[in-house]
Amino acid sequence: MTPLIMRFCLVLYCVAFTTVHPITGAHAQDSAPSSNWTRLPGTAVDISINSDGQAYAVAPDGTPWRWDAIEQRWRKMSGNFVRISAAEGNRPWAISADGVVYRYNGLWWENKDTDVADVAADTLGNVFIAKVSGEIKKWYPLRSEWRPIDGSAYRIALDRTGNPWAVARDGGIRSYDGKTWTTMPGRALDIAIAGNDRVVIVDAEGQIRIWNATQRSWRIVGGISGATATAATPDGGPWAVVAGGAIMATTLLVAPEKIKTEEGRAPEIRAPDAVAPVDSAPAAIAPDVTAPPLPPAAAVAPPAAQAAPSTAPVAVATGATASPVTPSTDATAQGPSRTVAPSTGDDPGLDPTTVTTTEDIPFTNTRENATALAIGRDGSVFALNAAGSVFRWSNSRKRLEDFPGTLVRLAVDTNGDPWGISTLGRVFRHTGKLWRQIPGATGSDIAIGGDGSVVIADASGSLSKLNDAMTRFDRIPGQGILVAVDPDGTPWTIRSDNLVQRCEQSPCEVLSQKAKSISIGPDGSVYIVSANQFLMRLAADGKTFEVVQTPGHTAESVAVGPNGYPWVVTTDTVVLASKFFERDEQNDRLVAASTVGDTTGSGDTAAVVDVTSPSAFTFSKNITFETFTADLNTIDEIAVGQDDGFYLYGTPLNQGANQFQKFNTKTKKLEQVTLSFNQNVEKFDVATDGSIWTNGNSSNSIYKLSSTGTIQRTYSVTSGNIQNISIGPDGTVYVVISGKLYHLKPGTNAFAKFSNDDVRKVAIGRAGDLWIADENNIVQQYTGTRFENRPLGQSVTVEDIGAGTDGSVYVTVFENSAYALKKWNATNGSFDKVNNVTANMVDVLSDGRPWITNTSSGTDVKRAKD
Repeated sequence: MTPLIMRFCLVLYCVAFTTVHPITGAHAQDSAPSSNWTRLPGTAVDISINSDGQAYAVAPDGTPWRWDAIEQRWRKMSGNFVRISAAEGNRPWAISADGVVYRYNGLWWENKDTDVADVAADTLGNVFIAKVSGEIKKWYPLRSEWRPIDGSAYRIALDRTGNPWAVARDGGIRSYDGKTWTTMPGRALDIAIAGNDRVVIVDAEGQIRIWNATQRSWRIVGGISGATATAATPDGGPWAVVAGGAIMATTLLVAPEKIKTEEGRAPEIRAPDAVAPVDSAPAAIAPDVTAPPLPPAAAVAPPAAQAAPSTAPVAVATGATASPVTPSTDATAQGPSRTVAPSTGDDPGLDPTTVTTTEDIPFTNTRENATALAIGRDGSVFALNAAGSVFRWSNSRKRLEDFPGTLVRLAVDTNGDPWGISTLGRVFRHTGKLWRQIPGATGSDIAIGGDGSVVIADASGSLSKLNDAMTRFDRIPGQGILVAVDPDGTPWTIRSDNLVQRCEQSPCEVLSQKAKSISIGPDGSVYIVSANQFLMRLAADGKTFEVVQTPGHTAESVAVGPNGYPWVVTTDTVVLASKFFERDEQNDRLVAASTVGDTTGSGDTAAVVDVTSPSAFTFSKNITFETFTADLNTIDEIAVGQDDGFYLYGTPLNQGANQFQKFNTKTKKLEQVTLSFNQNVEKFDVATDGSIWTNGNSSNSIYKLSSTGTIQRTYSVTSGNIQNISIGPDGTVYVVISGKLYHLKPGTNAFAKFSNDDVRKVAIGRAGDLWIADENNIVQQYTGTRFENRPLGQSVTVEDIGAGTDGSVYVTVFENSAYALKKWNATNGSFDKVNNVTANMVDVLSDGRPWITNTSSGTDVKRAKD
């Protein structure tokens, strides 16, 4: 090919590789010069590009990603798949590992069919699937149905007219003109068709080839080998996934506003070197995707969640590098001793906590666990666990110690006293002697600035600030779901779409960064955990964020203390400390022991919501479940214990003695547990230590059994019909007896009546959040003083109810002559139906995944997938 022809091709965006050689047979192995392949960030198992230039990939872990042509990187989407096809707009189709085909509707993935091997869609609305059986079907949206067409396929692609090309299981290639199929030469593993109708395949040897219609042959595109999947840009440039998952491209997809040319000269299309940008996102981003940070080009970032090697330099938007973090396993280590700068000099009025450190940020594993942290200006570190219990860090004893209170949000004031929000949205502060409720105040998040400013955010994103008299919160400008406050009293927030904002003025200034946690130290250091779970701090330019490494750990949330030293909670709830702040701890235990009051409160309630999290179990209208066989004739009871084990009790197939079974997470089987207890355990729950609590055959005793059935203790209770037993995250045991609720608090010896309300079933969620089905089976939530219908003002009749320590609440209902599973939506105040399953029993794991069964149709049990 002459230079003139090459330049002509570049101008017309025809192709980005230099030369291709025609071959006379589909399997000819002509040596072709290497094309200009560029490795893109990430790894994949499948890729797809539509004629509008929208590209998608499925990572090896099943995560779908969308290519951002402006930022030149991948943005994460929800779901878990093995195949994907770009379609019209940002509405791809995808296939899960179990063969379910889904369409993304802009909010969630809709289940459209099962037993599907491949899907192909275009920007005109044409959609075809290849079933596992080989059958081909076309989607008719007006009737929401699939109609079969003649032919068979294992892989499928659509040409510019919307007609399919198919690859059979044996690799045979055929094209369809709407009436008849035409057999093409050669064999293929995968196929794609570009917007200009260029057909690209991965041949049987893993090479990329392009169809030459004139010579009816496939031309090799040299430069790579071992390809497993392919796609093609609108101008016909091939992309490929090669062995190991690397994504290679001959033509980059560049947004028009990013193409800069000289006057009278067309842009050159050669793909630039793949440089991984910092985790930043433009302000206008669809709320369903996140902007993952990508490490430097030397360690190409995979769409799959993989931390960059700890030896890699920190990627910083300004070109600078942040200090690497030195790992440590010694809980007493403090890291290298260096001078804090700037020096306090001769200014005696300068608060030393406001001087930002210039030290490296080495993290020490405290070997303690928590789900949230908050740090005061005096260096007091408070924490919450999954149950909402409050703890305070002790330097002298090197551990988190119990502190009275149960909360779901936490902050620490300038005196080192904790503040927080309960699961019912009520706001509390500790005075140093007692917990006191802020009258009439409700919120979803709380933060305290270095100047003492207390700001809350509610579930709708509105901000309010505590008045000087500390009697009420007054509305202030700004918007966000999560909030932090800088030393000047300016709120910083994270919006519901994960974008970070500085709310110094109205409207708030939006930073091109997505996050799931934010905290600001008394020195003004702003730290976040990005939406892709990288710890980051605000750079000197005040607009971009730089990565701070946490070798061997993935950050979940952050809190910042004096001098800008952060503490981190990891995804596995481990607490990492970068500095142990010196402070007088002499009275800590006395304050904890003498505290009066509680964090129950009274009055108004409000929803406590989170921003979306890519690492958490995400609810959609359809949930994929795994099915397990219990080998029982009937199931009488199921339970997720506080140890996160799944248990059930029922009648065996041989009609012998009832069986107690536990799910083995390694073998993924339900296995019988032989108990020495010689009574039934039909009503039961399991505590954190694995102990089984049951009434056996008794109507006036509750037994605490070991995991093998030995009676450890017997508790006498009011005689009556024992209907339900449930254990809360804090160890409180609840029992329903003849329609009344009783509880046994940790450290006490007798069950006491909880309320006079009529109760049939009870479930306990995060921070003691109490839900019941009353004697009429109406679902209700406890407000701290009474049980209220949920949704408020409605009467939803349920069959069962389950709650997880992450805050998830599921119910089963019987409606339209069938059982259904629904999840509580605190933001909308409604129960959202899960469309693709039926269930009459439910309980919930700590990460929010439900276990279900439908005993009216059998004894199989199902667990939601991650």
